Amino acid sequence: MNVRETKQKITLSDLKDAIEHKEFELHYQPKVSMITGEISGAEALIRWRKRDGTLVPPMDFIPLAEESNFIREITKYVFDKLVVDCAVISAVNSAVAISFNTSGKDFHDDELTKIITAAVNSRLIDPTKLEIEVTETILVGEGHAKDCLDQLSELGIPIAMDDFGTGHSGLVELSKWPFSILKIDQKFVRGLNESPKDREILQASIRMAHQLDMDVVAEGIEDEETYRVLQEYGCKTGQGYWISKPLSFIEFILFLKQFENLPAMPVGLLYMAQLDHIQWRKTLIDTALFLHGSNEKRELKNLRGSPELQHTRCKLGLWYYGAGRKLSDIKSYKQLEQPHMRLHAIGKELLSAASNHCSMDELTTLIQRLSEKSLEVLEMLQTLENSLHVDQYSEHSIPVE
Repeated sequence: MNVRETKQKITLSDLKDAIEHKEFELHYQPKVSMITGEISGAEALIRWRKRDGTLVPPMDFIPLAEESNFIREITKYVFDKLVVDCAVISAVNSAVAISFNTSGKDFHDDELTKIITAAVNSRLIDPTKLEIEVTETILVGEGHAKDCLDQLSELGIPIAMDDFGTGHSGLVELSKWPFSILKIDQKFVRGLNESPKDREILQASIRMAHQLDMDVVAEGIEDEETYRVLQEYGCKTGQGYWISKPLSFIEFILFLKQFENLPAMPVGLLYMAQLDHIQWRKTLIDTALFLHGSNEKRELKNLRGSPELQHTRCKLGLWYYGAGRKLSDIKSYKQLEQPHMRLHAIGKELLSAASNHCSMDELTTLIQRLSEKSLEVLEMLQTLENSLHVDQYSEHSIPVE
């Protein structure tokens, strides 16, 4: 691969010529599920290979394309190539999802949105295997861009916020947009082992995304230690040179066929499950106190933010009967089910008594029973987590489906 060594001034005419002669191509950087260790997707990255074989770095032409609005033409051209590539990728590995970078300018009107919608409706591409990435800067020009992304999200296409942490987005902004994925900027990942502040930002970002039911992708993983730490933080997906550099289309297809799974460690999700349970307990007790202190009879279903009482549908239950099943061979996992079910039964009893304005003594007794059973559940989760840490460094890997 020849990368252009001397910088020559690139003009808009050069970019138009590159499209006319089909010089733009896509390279793919693999992403790995930190839960299963398997390839879960890849990011499609634009490359400009000139007719003489030299490769022009993106930073040499993307700024001009953005400034001149020609980025819109490049995006449409690249999307057409992506549709063709995805058909082959899906045939090799149907589980792989491809993320596609877009510019805020691509959503100043409906043109790109209509092109993507037509491709989905014509079944040229599976919406669940396509992810659209936008940067935080798109939040500045809210309006029409949000309408476009809402439409694409309704088609089933996951929308990812790229380079999270480099701008000024917060919970309020995130809640307004149809994001289902956060990509944490690589500068925080690369500073993980040296900067306590970056570690705190990472943990807080992962936790926030989890609370919002969003997946997290960590970019810039360059060594196994970083990979392992991110696993323990609860990050679900990783990307970086330690996993693989960006690959040409043919190289990526070969990579998919030859890839050997990386270490799988669901301990991060278990850590999240513990935090979810603590939050559930707090919400339930707060709700009981509110109902007991209310001067009128209130229906739980009409209370905003009321706790989930079905043990299979709270966040801990969703983990236990979902991703947690990968641990079904472990004794402490099996022992968790009955105490968790009993905990929810106590929770229902507590809220019923509080709603009927029981005595303070009865309310206190039920809260104590709930807290005791909750501590039992947390101790069992800690035992399970400890067993995972032991197995991580043993000869036997965690059972993975």
